[in-house]
Amino acid sequence: MSYKNNADANRDALFSPSSRSKSGPKHKRDNKANRDALFGGLEKGNETKKTSRKSSSSSGRPTPSSTSTAKKMLSTAANTRGYTHKAKPKVTSTLSGTAKMEKLKEAESFRDKATKAMQRGVFTRPDPVMAGNYYKRAADAYGLCGENRLERLHRVASADCQMGSGGYSAAAAEYMKAGALVKETNEEINLDRKRKEGWKFYSDAASAWEKANEPGKAANCRVLSAVAWTWEEETTLLDKQALTSLEEAVEAHVPDVLNNYSLYRQTGVSKFVDPSDKDAKPSKQTLILAMEHLVKTPYAHESVQELIDTFVRFGEYRSALYACGAVSCMLENDGVSTLTLSRSYVMETILALSMGDPVTAERQFLDRHVQKTHYLSSRECKLAEDLFRAVLSRDSDALNEARSPTGSNKNGLASLHASMRDLVQNLRVSGAARKKRPTSEPATEIQPTTEIKPASEPSAEEKSKGLKLENVDKAEEIKPKDKDSDDKKLDSKKLENELDTVMADLDGIDFGEKEEDDDNDDDDDIDLR
Repeated sequence: MSYKNNADANRDALFSPSSRSKSGPKHKRDNKANRDALFGGLEKGNETKKTSRKSSSSSGRPTPSSTSTAKKMLSTAANTRGYTHKAKPKVTSTLSGTAKMEKLKEAESFRDKATKAMQRGVFTRPDPVMAGNYYKRAADAYGLCGENRLERLHRVASADCQMGSGGYSAAAAEYMKAGALVKETNEEINLDRKRKEGWKFYSDAASAWEKANEPGKAANCRVLSAVAWTWEEETTLLDKQALTSLEEAVEAHVPDVLNNYSLYRQTGVSKFVDPSDKDAKPSKQTLILAMEHLVKTPYAHESVQELIDTFVRFGEYRSALYACGAVSCMLENDGVSTLTLSRSYVMETILALSMGDPVTAERQFLDRHVQKTHYLSSRECKLAEDLFRAVLSRDSDALNEARSPTGSNKNGLASLHASMRDLVQNLRVSGAARKKRPTSEPATEIQPTTEIKPASEPSAEEKSKGLKLENVDKAEEIKPKDKDSDDKKLDSKKLENELDTVMADLDGIDFGEKEEDDDNDDDDDIDLR
C-alpha cells in the first residue's frame, strides 16, 4: 500500500515534520509554536535554562528571563498549596423576550394535554402516568421562564398524579422540589402560610418515601418539614408547633425506646410506648420492632445534627440532649464510627452541663462513654472529664483552663461545631449555661458609668424648695402609717367584741355536769397559797 512506501512522510504527518519536509499545513509545520501555545512555553523555559547555564559559566550571573520564570513557578506553587473551599454561586438562567413567550405557550400546551389525559370519555379513562409526565414538562418550562408560583403548582399536580399511579419515588422528588421553591420564592405572601406550605410539601414527600420503602430519605424529609417552621425566624423563642415537629423528626430516625435521653423529650408521645403507662419498660418484642425502624443509612446522623444546632440556637437544651442521644444511638449501631461517636459523647456532656445537671453528665460518662475503648484515648474524653469535674468541684479556674482555646483541650474544642464551642464558653459552675436574650423583647442596655463630678453648693432658693419637698414626702409617709394604726385599733376592738359574744354563748350551754360543777366551785374557794 502507498502509506507503507513513504514512511517518512507518514511519520511527519502524524508526529512532527522533519527538517527536510517543508510541505503540509502550517499548524503541522510549526509544531513548536503550537506546543508553546498549549502548555505555556515550557520548551522555551528549558531553552532559557540551558542558555542561562552557559552564560552563568561565563559571567556567573543568571539572566532576567530565568529569574522571572523561577518567580512565576514559586508563586504558582504557593497559590496551589493546600485546599480552600469556595462556594459556587447558584446560577439561575431565565428566558426573556420572544423565547420566553414561546416557552410559555409550550408550557400551556403541556398543561392542556395533561388536563385532557385526566378526562374520562366513552372509550378512554384517566391516565395519571401521562398526565404526571405532562405536568412535569410544563413545570420545567415555567421554571425556565422564572415563574415560581406556576412551576410550584404544576410540580404538586405532577406529584399527585404520580402518587395515584404508584410512582412514589418520582412523586417524592416533585414534592421536595415544590418545598424548595416555596423557600426560595420572592412573592409577598404571609410568613405563616409560607411555613405551612413548606411543612406540607416536605411531609408529603416523607410519606411518599415511606411508601417507596426508603426510611432514610423519609426521615430526612421529616427534618426538612420540621425546619420549615423556623424559616426567617428572627427571635430566639421556638414555637410549640415547631418544637413538636422537630422532636417528631428526631423519633423518625431513632425510636424513643432506644434513646437513652428519651425522658428529656418535651412534647408528644412515642409510637412505641403505651400512652396510659409511659414509665413501663419496653418488652423484648418492642425493642426488636424498634430496631427495625432505626435508620441505618450512611450519614443519616448529619440531618439530626442540624436539629441539635437548631435546638441550641433557640436555647432548648433538653430537646438538644434528646436529639444528641439519637445521634449516639445511630453511631453505636453502625459498628464502624469512632471519631464521630466520640464527638457525640462530648456533646452529651456539654449539653447536660448546660442544663445545670453535672450529676447526669458524670453518670453517663462513667456508665456509657468510657465503656468504649476508643473513647478512653480520645481528646474528647479528656475535654469532657475536665469540664464536668470542674463544674462538680465549683472551680472556676479549672473550668476556664478546660475551655481555653489555647489550653490543653484546644484540639478537642476545634473539632466541635461552632454552636457547641459557643455553648462551652457559656458554661458556669453555679448552674445552667447563660441563654441569649430574646430579640422579640427590647433589650435594656446598661449605660456605662460616668465619672461623678463634684456638685456646686445649692442656692438659697434651691434649699427652700428642697425643704418643702422633704416636708411633703414626710407628710405622705406619715399619713398611711396613721391610717394603718387606726385600722389595727378598729380590728382589735372588733375582735374583742366577737370573743365576748362567743364566751357568753359558751356560758349559756349546759354540758350536763352539775355535781362536778359544784365540786369545782368548792375547789375554787380553796386558797392554794
